[in-house]
Amino acid sequence: MDDNLRLRPLSIFDGHFISSELKDEVVLQATGLSKPLCLSWFSIWWWIKKTYSCSFCIELDSRLIGFIGLYNLIPRKSAEISLVIFDKTMRQKGHGTRAFKLLEQSLQKHSVIRNIQARVKTDNYSAFLFWKKVGFVEISVKDDIVIMSMDLK
Repeated sequence: MDDNLRLRPLSIFDGHFISSELKDEVVLQATGLSKPLCLSWFSIWWWIKKTYSCSFCIELDSRLIGFIGLYNLIPRKSAEISLVIFDKTMRQKGHGTRAFKLLEQSLQKHSVIRNIQARVKTDNYSAFLFWKKVGFVEISVKDDIVIMSMDLK
């Protein structure tokens, strides 16, 4: 928890909300999907639980505003990350940065991984700037995807 922002584990009760948000193009890009999932909220929740080793809801003043999760996790080595703020009015206000910093501190404290990567579409300039701002560096570009990396101390 950081003041009025907290990360909490994703629960089955979040499935309906997240499935409704997976129709927004920016949200789809952040989760690595190319088109909306036409599944029930339960199926989407199950897909998230299977895909993301660690999945958290981002809450601001007890209101669900986003999602952050790790996938392709190799303990004590690396993982990939997705982060999205669902509500457009909540974007670019520092909430994503605060959520990432909370997760980063926890990963460092518990020595979960040493390196974290983010994949960003080359045309998603705001996501590229976000990851760069929080300390990621571009390591390669492949098939219209920028791979960014950050070592955890």
